[in-house]
Amino acid sequence: MIVLDLLLAGLVIGGIYALISIGLNLQYGVARVLNLAYGEFLMLAGFGAFFAFERLGAPPLLTMLVGAPVAFAASWLLFRFVLHPLLKRTTDQGKREIDSILSTFGLLFVLQGVALAAWGATDRAYSYLAIPVNVLGVVIGANRLMVLVAGLVLAGAVFAFLRYSAVGRSLRAIAVAPRTAPLVGIDVERYSALAFATGGALAAIAGILVSSFWPMNPTVGAALTVKALIVVVMGGIGHVLGGLIAALILGLAETLATLLFDSGLVTIINFAIFSIVLLWRPQGLFGGAGTTSGARTGLRVPKEAAAAALLAALAVVPLVANPYWLSLMVNILAYVALATGWAFFSGATRYVSLAASAFFGVGAYAVAILAPHYSYALALLAAVAVSIVLAAFVGLATLRLSGMYFVIFTFGLASLVSAIVTWWEFNIAQKAGQHLDLAITTTHIYYQLLALCVAIIALWIVRDRSRMGFALETLGADETVARQVGINTMALKVGTFVVSSVVMTLAGAILAPRWSYMDASMAFNPQTSFLTVIMALLGGATSVWGPMLGVVPLMLISDYLSVKLPEYFSIVLGLALLCIVFFIPDGLIGLLRSGHAGIRRQRLADLLEALAARLRGRTPGASPHLPAPTSANGPGHATAIAPPPKGQDRDATGP
Repeated sequence: MIVLDLLLAGLVIGGIYALISIGLNLQYGVARVLNLAYGEFLMLAGFGAFFAFERLGAPPLLTMLVGAPVAFAASWLLFRFVLHPLLKRTTDQGKREIDSILSTFGLLFVLQGVALAAWGATDRAYSYLAIPVNVLGVVIGANRLMVLVAGLVLAGAVFAFLRYSAVGRSLRAIAVAPRTAPLVGIDVERYSALAFATGGALAAIAGILVSSFWPMNPTVGAALTVKALIVVVMGGIGHVLGGLIAALILGLAETLATLLFDSGLVTIINFAIFSIVLLWRPQGLFGGAGTTSGARTGLRVPKEAAAAALLAALAVVPLVANPYWLSLMVNILAYVALATGWAFFSGATRYVSLAASAFFGVGAYAVAILAPHYSYALALLAAVAVSIVLAAFVGLATLRLSGMYFVIFTFGLASLVSAIVTWWEFNIAQKAGQHLDLAITTTHIYYQLLALCVAIIALWIVRDRSRMGFALETLGADETVARQVGINTMALKVGTFVVSSVVMTLAGAILAPRWSYMDASMAFNPQTSFLTVIMALLGGATSVWGPMLGVVPLMLISDYLSVKLPEYFSIVLGLALLCIVFFIPDGLIGLLRSGHAGIRRQRLADLLEALAARLRGRTPGASPHLPAPTSANGPGHATAIAPPPKGQDRDATGP
């Protein structure tokens, strides 16, 4: 009976995961959009079902008849007028992937912020079909059984549609070879929009059904997206039945972990299985071979004199600033370190890391746990050691594959580390959170952060002037070429990622003494990753000075918004990221470079025009060095240099 209990409970959980992942499999497998805002569509559909049930008495199945078409239309419009124009700007698949990741990451925060502003952070739940059903002697809620059946039916229906229908075969052709599909008459844009919209409709169906027993709140979407991504990658991207089997495996593993160990280990078990699959069969249980992507890196912008003057000015800030401005400068330096550390790796390689909050939290918690009992210096060393091991593990597991796998793993890394810390606190330490009382002032923190910023900027400049900088430039431009010319791309990527992670860890460790109390939700706040990415991109992630240029204005804006409009903070920053991706993809540094290049081009054009005017004004034979050009009519006829009159033959000669 215990085995049957375990099996059915695992199948129910697996059915839930299968249901929430089918739509994402279509969106990424066919439309080639890694939609990090996917969970937000489930969340909004769940809220719609809640209000329809509570206020109108409409059951979820009826809400689904309205919600699915609405989600289909909204997703189609999103793809057609937002994502597709963004993606068709370039044919570089790596750049397209980055743009889809960053734009949907911004959309995630916009939708989450809208939900928070509209409905608050409280859970919303209702009871529908909460009737016990006896299945082979095991009691299961009818609503959960409904979700299991829906997951199995939809997975089978989507599989049959893709395999046996003409439209499905076209979608599969796009998934396999999007560049050559138009050669056989397939409208890639139209079918990609169809796949993305269908994925949105399936997300709405999943959100509506799951809301019958799963409480909804505005922040639940990210967790659902992580679950769906794990299932999609484990099963093989674009492989619907593979995703179903992967979901059932995860469901059984979670149930077994809860029965044998502790429910707090569920997230850890999920990522452990995910890591094993990536190391053993990176293309997924049923997928094709993984690929590696890359893009160009940035140019050096050495400005030592300006940097020395800026450093001297920053060194005297604590001597003249009042407590408010000193606190604001500490925040600015912390994000300069985070954004520069992030760009040190992601700007050069174009592998987008979303793990800033994970490494920041590791540093903060290491100091919170060790510094009160041992020493601050030992806590810093321990934080660095943990970050090196964690970054090396993540890098070795994912960086040998395409950037998409790396993004997925780092997207959920903060949740994984936070789950480990929370489990340790409740089961080993027997307390929640950490209290800090260290004799470290704000001035001490300021100078430590300033030293960290100087160190990473100096390391970046030295790197770009070395062979390592050339190797990274080659890797970023074309990773295949980099391997062919003998560059150890794996070691280069992992080493650079480790350095980047250590910097972000030290930023968290140095900043930790500012708090008198810390818990996992504070240390591993996903907003840290979001702000780090948006600041680096605003300034320009391919330049050593770009992150600094992006941090200052955004910190001033975010400081104002967090006080004056806290409920709209997430919305504004999400929209800011979308604007950056659409309008200034190379950041402020890119705009400055374009302006300088335009001025240089204009000056060159003016010089050439002046030279041409002087040449037109010379008489034949005036040059002491060059003989006068002659025409076919004889030596006495000079060829006209000026353009022929309109309508005259180009070979005509002058009088």
